[in-house]
Amino acid sequence: MKSYKPEIPVVCVGNIAIGGTGKTPHAEFITRTLSKNHQVAMLSRGYGRISKGYILANTTPEELLTAELIGDEPMLLHQRLPNLPLAVDEDRKDGIEKMLAYAPETDVIVMDDAYQHLSVSPTLKMILTEYERPYFKDYPLPAGRLREFPSAVRDANLVVVTKVTDEHVDRDLWRKRLCISDNQPLFFTRYQYGEPEPVTQPAKDLTIDVNTEIMLLTGIARSQPLLDHLQKTYHIERHFKFQDHHRYTISEIESLKKYFKHNSVLFTTEKDWMRLQYSHIKNSLSLLPVFIIPIEVEFLTEEENTTFINILEDHVRREKKED
Repeated sequence: MKSYKPEIPVVCVGNIAIGGTGKTPHAEFITRTLSKNHQVAMLSRGYGRISKGYILANTTPEELLTAELIGDEPMLLHQRLPNLPLAVDEDRKDGIEKMLAYAPETDVIVMDDAYQHLSVSPTLKMILTEYERPYFKDYPLPAGRLREFPSAVRDANLVVVTKVTDEHVDRDLWRKRLCISDNQPLFFTRYQYGEPEPVTQPAKDLTIDVNTEIMLLTGIARSQPLLDHLQKTYHIERHFKFQDHHRYTISEIESLKKYFKHNSVLFTTEKDWMRLQYSHIKNSLSLLPVFIIPIEVEFLTEEENTTFINILEDHVRREKKED
C-alpha cells in the first residue's frame, strides 16, 4: 500500500495494546515541548465521537464543540492547548492536508494513536507500553489486548514504558524483555497527579476535609493507579467504575446521586469530565460538587527527560533541514 509522507515532520504517538497506555498525556507533553520552538498542530482519529470526517476544533463554534463531536481525548487536548491547531479525521492523509491548508505555517504535526495507520508515514514513531501490563506479558486479540504481535516494536524509533510505580527499574532487563535493539532509546515515565480542581459551582464553594466522603467516577482503561493514589489521602466511599470511553447516561448519573450524603463530593478524571459535559447530563451534574484530578507525565529522572526532549528537537530540526 502506498504511504503518504508529508513534507514536514510527523511525530506518531501509538501503542500495540488497545488503550490504557497514556497516549493523551504523552501527546500533550510532546506537543507542549515542541511548541516552544516550532509551529505544532495535532491530529487525532477522534475515537468515540458520533461525527465522521474532518473537523477542526479551532473553527468550530464553542457551543457545538463537545467530546461527542470530536472525542473525549481530542477535546481534552484542545482545552489544555486551545491556541494550537487540532483536528480529527479517520483519514489521516486527508486530515494532514486540510490542516496544512488551514495553518500553512505548521512545521510539525503530532499524531495521536496512529501506529497502525499505514496510509501515512510518520517521520518519528514511538510506542508506549504500560508498566503493569507490558506487551511482552500480553497476547494478540482475541486472547489478549494486543492489536498486533509484539514484533511490531521493531518499527518504532523509541519506546516509552508508562505509569511506572517503582522508584527504580532494571533498564537492561526491561530492554531485553521488550525485545528492542540498542539503537531504540528506552524511557520510563510515571503519572504526576495534581490537587483536586473544582469544576462545578457547589464544588467551588466547598472545602474538602478528613470527614468528606469521596465518590469516584471513572470510565478509563485502568483506574487502579488513580484509586491507589487517592486512597493515600482521601476516604473513597464508593467507586463507580466503567469501561474506557464510556458514554454516560442520565440514569447512571441519577443512580449515582442516590448515594450522595451532605458531606459527599464526586471525584473524576479530566478525560471523564469531557464526556460528562454532554448536554443530556450536564445540567444534572451541575448541582453536585464535582472535582477533577489533573494528570501529567514525568520521566523517572531528569536525565531521561533531557534526553527525550533532545531526541525530539534533533529529529524535527533534521527533518526540516532535509526538506
